[in-house]
Amino acid sequence: MKMIPAFYLDHDRMQALALEHAESFKNAKPFRHCYIDNFLPDDIATMLADEYPGPTDIPWERGGDRATLQTMHKLGHSNEQQFPPFIRHVMHEFNSSTFIRFMTTLTGQAGLIVDPHFRGCGLHSTGRGGKLMIHADKSRHPNKKVDQIFNMIYFLNRDWQEEWGGHLELWDKNLTRCEAKIAPLFNRAAFFLTGTNTYHGHPHPLECPEDRRRNSMAVYYYVIERPRSENYEGWRNFVDWMPTTEDEKSRPQRESQPQVFRFEGKDLKLSPQKPDAADKNE
Repeated sequence: MKMIPAFYLDHDRMQALALEHAESFKNAKPFRHCYIDNFLPDDIATMLADEYPGPTDIPWERGGDRATLQTMHKLGHSNEQQFPPFIRHVMHEFNSSTFIRFMTTLTGQAGLIVDPHFRGCGLHSTGRGGKLMIHADKSRHPNKKVDQIFNMIYFLNRDWQEEWGGHLELWDKNLTRCEAKIAPLFNRAAFFLTGTNTYHGHPHPLECPEDRRRNSMAVYYYVIERPRSENYEGWRNFVDWMPTTEDEKSRPQRESQPQVFRFEGKDLKLSPQKPDAADKNE
């Protein structure tokens, strides 16, 4: 049995970080977000990066045929039994009481709850040429009274170069422009509001070397019976993929926006999709 460090998040340190960034989170555009550098102690971040699984180390899940354009060269896994030991421990720290108190202070949102099953989140790894089409998230919890409200993405990419791309892009709700970009730098955590028109992704193919990947750990947070607002129109069971690049816009709509056909009554006789196969997004 592999021994792992007895690492636990420090309440006072986490509260200080939350207070430091709460105002910028609240006022950010196009929707509430922020990122925090040096998020974990450097030795802990280094251990997580060293332990992060490569493309052949675990039975990664891939997007199905209808998700090829949306999630090119992207791998994901939500099953904690496949997580390396220390990563598994820290993923549960991100669902701990200490972390929920941090999230409450950062976001101002009371009543946050976690998903110990990591539905749709967990580990995400994208290689050269990979991308994640701009999208607004689906409601992932099977209980329709439990609504996703915040995403956290923790990046583990040492010496990541600006020219390699992979920036998390946040778009306005009318999809006229990208209003914020967050580079996927080592030991950086990004937090953002999620809803039915909080569009995000990294739509440009990665230009990193073949032996490098954009690796992250992602966790989603929920509330019960989230009220409707300008950013949330209610529970829905599809990811709203939206083409923003010239390549995406040039594709047939059935390829670039499968949700249009899946949920507007058009019978395209598409092959069945494995559950959650296309849902490994941020």
